[in-house]
Amino acid sequence: MVCFSSVPANNPSLRGSLASKKQFFGENSRYAIAPVHTRFDDVEWFVWDAEHANSTMNKAEVIRQSPTLSDAVCGLED
Repeated sequence: MVCFSSVPANNPSLRGSLASKKQFFGENSRYAIAPVHTRFDDVEWFVWDAEHANSTMNKAEVIRQSPTLSDAVCGLED
């Protein structure tokens, strides 16, 4: 299970950058998740998938963006 000890406050001037390091989870560390600074009030949670079926870039692609950690990992392998 993914667990972040603390989530930094959102800083709109850093929008688009990671608010904390990525954490990997799932079989063979298939997924990565991290909070990302936004131009709004709160950070958003992004999930990357290293085995995305429609990938044309040969690297992990964002498959989800959610307002909460629990929403972001819902239904994905632990």
